[in-house]
This record gives sequence, C-alpha cells and structure tokens, in this order.
Amino acid sequence: MKSDSLANRADKDNLIYFLDDDLIYLKVVSHDLQKQGYRNVRSFSTAKDIIEAVKEKQPDITLLDYHLGGKKTGLDVLKKVKEISPESANIFLTASDDINVAIATMKNGAYDYVIKGDTALIRINHLLGNICSHRRAEKKNQAVLWYKVSIVFLIIVFAVLLTYISYLPVE
Repeated sequence: MKSDSLANRADKDNLIYFLDDDLIYLKVVSHDLQKQGYRNVRSFSTAKDIIEAVKEKQPDITLLDYHLGGKKTGLDVLKKVKEISPESANIFLTASDDINVAIATMKNGAYDYVIKGDTALIRINHLLGNICSHRRAEKKNQAVLWYKVSIVFLIIVFAVLLTYISYLPVE
C-alpha cells in the first residue's frame, strides 16, 4: 500500500504542458489538474509559447487544443512536440468532434482524443493515470531487464574465470 502511495506521488510530479487558446477553459482545466494533485502543470495560450517551452524543458505529457485561433492548429503543435520530445505523451482536448481531425491526430502520435464536455475532466484524469501507470510499468520492466542482463554477464564472467583457472598449471 505504501509503495502505491509513493508511486502516485511520483506520478503527480510529471511535467504537464496544457495548450488552449480559450483562457477560461485553460484556467479551469489547470486548476482541476492542480486540485487532483498534479504539481507541475504549465499553461500556454499560443502555439509559439508551448513550442518554446518544449525546447527548454521536455514535458512528460501535453494536453493540446486543436483549434488555436491562429494559423497553427494543435496538429501542427503535436508534430513539433513529437519532433523535439518524442517521449512525451500527447492528449488532445478539444471541442472539435470531427472524426477526420481525431484520426489525423491519432495517426500523428496522439495518445488519445478527448472532446470537451461534461465528462472531459474525468476522462483526462483517467488518461493521465493510465499514462503514469504505463510509464511506471515500463521503468520496472527496464530495471528487471538490466538485472537479468547483469546476472547473465556475471555467470559468463564466472564461467570464463573457472575455465581459465582450470588451465593454470598446478605446482
């Protein structure tokens, strides 16, 4: 139970960037994420600002709006984020229920596509939990793999040493 608590605390330290041109929605979602315990949430209202921030420090997760009110779309931002920070998980949170937009974002590496509405915040929190859980499992699997590789290496070294010792002349 205690390790779950530590894992959840570590999950809450993930760096989350949120982009939305709707300043009110930006504040509502950011506030909700902080209320849920996420401590590293940064909000951006322009594509340029979030891209500059990604260049400075790569986020663990981005939440992106599709329609940004300018020349760039969230899809343009996604492509740039994936180029700079391929390990970031990217979720679209948008009012657009256009299936072609959803398909395009998923084809370009979005983790998921959430339509703004009554259950959007619940769905975002669920997705963030899934991403964090998946990353924890990946780290654990990587640690186990390194442990196994180390054991095999030690066995090989030990076998080579035993073989070498057996060929030494006995005096």
